[in-house]
Amino acid sequence: MEGRDPYEDYVTINEELKQYNMRLTERPQVIVANKMDMPDSEENLKKFREKMPEDAQIFPISALSRQGLSNLLFAVTDLVEVTPEFPLIDEAADESESSVLYKHESQGDGFEITRDPDGSFVLSGYAIERLFKMTDFSREDSIRRFARQMRGMGIDDALRERGAENGDTVRLMEFEFEFMD
Repeated sequence: MEGRDPYEDYVTINEELKQYNMRLTERPQVIVANKMDMPDSEENLKKFREKMPEDAQIFPISALSRQGLSNLLFAVTDLVEVTPEFPLIDEAADESESSVLYKHESQGDGFEITRDPDGSFVLSGYAIERLFKMTDFSREDSIRRFARQMRGMGIDDALRERGAENGDTVRLMEFEFEFMD
């Protein structure tokens, strides 16, 4: 619709990344094909895919209708979880060069487990509460993802170490759920 070729834009963006810092080309890429609600979008996407490598991660979305956004967000989150750190500087380079390395500072361990007098386990902490707030509990796939992320954070193991057994109540913010081993 805009008279631009998405493939040419893709090549241009990657060339600019390469010129800025060659190390950026080593990072995994996620390609977002937006405006999939427009006429001829499926045909245009097909033409774009034909020019791309088979392993290219292309996510068709419509930002307007929000179609495809969940799959994109899940894929990006999974990719961030498994992608190792890629320093943008060559650590063997001359130290007289001025450079900055940005690192994410963790907000603690991500969770804390305490016990209520009634015997319930209480989860708290920045990371788990943030993850909880971002989860859509009306969708089964979101609930499964939340459970996987809790396992990945080590919460299941930590609850077991604290003595949690099947059927025990676990409280997170104002919500309660049952621990299942």
